[in-house]
Amino acid sequence: MRFDLNKLITISEPENLDGCSLPELREIRDHYQNLENGLSYARRIVQGRLDTVTVELDRRTQGVMDNDVLERLPDALAAHSRGPGLPRPVRDVEPPEWADEIVLELDEILTPSELGQLTALPAERLTQAALGISELEKSVSKLRHEMHDRIDRVQDELIGRYQSGASVDDLLR
Repeated sequence: MRFDLNKLITISEPENLDGCSLPELREIRDHYQNLENGLSYARRIVQGRLDTVTVELDRRTQGVMDNDVLERLPDALAAHSRGPGLPRPVRDVEPPEWADEIVLELDEILTPSELGQLTALPAERLTQAALGISELEKSVSKLRHEMHDRIDRVQDELIGRYQSGASVDDLLR
């Protein structure tokens, strides 16, 4: 994957967070959360494309003669719509422009015109696309995991402050 998350981290996180003020901690956390939101958006787009290609490959493997991709699309896109655990609240988030870089990389693996004619593509091309999209999904998921670790580190510091006597009002701001 060509995308470099480190170029987007524009905030300097000190190695030792206990020297940060509460507003600084919140600023760091919010910055990381915005990056995670963009990665989450991009991962959902990548996963949707992968699910769509996989459903077409499965159809061929099972010998199903139905060539109506649109009819199978709801099942394909619902396959990974919920992860384990409790559902997260719905967020109205405008994806950042940089997330389009990941989508453009996805379009290079399987072009939008190819996506529109999956049933006409050779099996080898579909398999190649599925492998490429799967690798991209793994890369984006790894970046998300890294952001979760960073967010958790800052959140743990905020929680530690609360447990050691910081006012709840200060923490919630």
